[in-house]
Amino acid sequence: MLTVDKIEVKEGPFDVTKQGMLGGCIDVITKKPKEGIHAETFGKIGSFDFWSLGGYVTGGSEKFKILGGYNYSESGQYKDGGGTRLSGFNPSYNDMGKKMKAFEKTDVWGKVEVEPVKNHDLLLSYQFGQGNDIMSPRVGMDMERETTNLVNARYAIEDLSDFSEELSLEFYHNQVGHYPYDKYRKSSIQNGFIKANEVLSAFTGGKMQNRQVTDFGILTYGTDMYYRKWDGRLINKDTGEQLNSDLFPDCDAYDVGAYLSLDKEIANWSFSAGVRGDWFYTVANRLVDGELKYSKFLTDTNGHYDVLPSGYLLAKYYLNEKADFFAGAGHSMRTPTAVERYLQAGPLFYGNPDVKPTHNTEGDLGFELNMDKIQFRIKGFYSWLVDYIYQEGPNPKTWTNIDAYIAGGDVKALVDLMSGFSAEAACAYQRGGKYSEPRNNEDKNLAQIPPLKTKLALHYDSSSIIKTKDFSIFGTFEWVHSEKDFHADIDAGEQRISGWNALNIRIGTQYKAFKLTFGIDNMANENYAVSNSYEYDVTSTSGATPLIVNEPGRFFYGTLSAAF
Repeated sequence: MLTVDKIEVKEGPFDVTKQGMLGGCIDVITKKPKEGIHAETFGKIGSFDFWSLGGYVTGGSEKFKILGGYNYSESGQYKDGGGTRLSGFNPSYNDMGKKMKAFEKTDVWGKVEVEPVKNHDLLLSYQFGQGNDIMSPRVGMDMERETTNLVNARYAIEDLSDFSEELSLEFYHNQVGHYPYDKYRKSSIQNGFIKANEVLSAFTGGKMQNRQVTDFGILTYGTDMYYRKWDGRLINKDTGEQLNSDLFPDCDAYDVGAYLSLDKEIANWSFSAGVRGDWFYTVANRLVDGELKYSKFLTDTNGHYDVLPSGYLLAKYYLNEKADFFAGAGHSMRTPTAVERYLQAGPLFYGNPDVKPTHNTEGDLGFELNMDKIQFRIKGFYSWLVDYIYQEGPNPKTWTNIDAYIAGGDVKALVDLMSGFSAEAACAYQRGGKYSEPRNNEDKNLAQIPPLKTKLALHYDSSSIIKTKDFSIFGTFEWVHSEKDFHADIDAGEQRISGWNALNIRIGTQYKAFKLTFGIDNMANENYAVSNSYEYDVTSTSGATPLIVNEPGRFFYGTLSAAF
């Protein structure tokens, strides 16, 4: 991707520098400006009238560097393996909706990096994105537009003193606008007007962190805080009349946290431990007669304080330089969203201000092997979930807390074969169950748990045997298999989705600055679905169970990029 440098996946509740890391997190590290002058362009075309075009330019000196980029993409409606168009999964589309594009998307981004004095670094970044007419056949409205404005400023000082290897200060402001409407649905014709939601979410926060090397180990400690506002209304788009002014009744959330972690090595052991505490407060400001319009039928609570402790202990034992066992135990929290606490969609669908944060107590155990020709990893885990936030209904449809568990594991292996070929294999399995059930739900299965999934892949890269940077050939052939979802939560609206197999191939070549790639996803034109039907439909305020939408059928694509 044009903006992404690398993606880091952290599994388990083993990072106290971030609030709300219930079972892991994904860090997307974006590209930074570079010295000199560099540029990259990227173009992609594919089936179903998909195309994308973009690029970025970066340059500067050691003291001052700048980066700017732009990308545009759009697509028509895809067809699944059985020939059903995207609009065909939802009978509510009108004639315009059956012919609309699937989406249009524009992104613009920029960064400036300044080194005012030695060992000081200031990085400023801004990103704007807007999607238009984004199809959402799972639910009752499509997205007229969705906008993102992401602002970030980070100041870091290295080697400040014996007490600071790196001190960093960070500020961010993220604003997201959601504007779903039913222009392309039959309801707009039946009602004689277009219904639309206007929902704005703003997220402002800051963080101060210090990293210190001591005789006892490496200490990382800091504090962070954020303020989030979520406000939304349902309107008649033709006249501007408010149909529901309290959809998200001006909800505020505040969080202040502090954390400390230690990393230490002793002989063949390495240890990491951390503790964190958060103070969290939520409130809805726009009330009717001093009460939440619909939640008053459930509770008279509004503002809510939560104290959120978390922490972990992780250990590794190295058999040698290439093999180790690891084990960890951690406790983390996930706070309720504004939807879960304060949604006011109607008299039979609303949030529950009394819903509590989810507690996850997890244990992990595994083994890793990293040799010249073989990489292998196996891990198992068990998560005990207390006050797990779960939907319940009907009459009313809302959210509650239950006790539950998730247990499972995964195996990954990568083997270098010969002459530039390597083989990859992976398997993951999870089971989730309830210790207590929500109202009108006696199914012991936990929703949103993926079934057994396996992957086999054969890779080729000539650069591993031809020692030249001017030319290379690469390719991947993979088989991805998913078992039938035998353990769906039927009482929560899920279905037992059939198992599936997807075959994908990608081949390409690179010559100096140019890279050309061709590929086929779902070569066998398999007819399959991945996402189940658990979450309530919030966009149209109906609370309906989302529909199951199949993945694209056979998809041909080609990309051409150049980096200078």
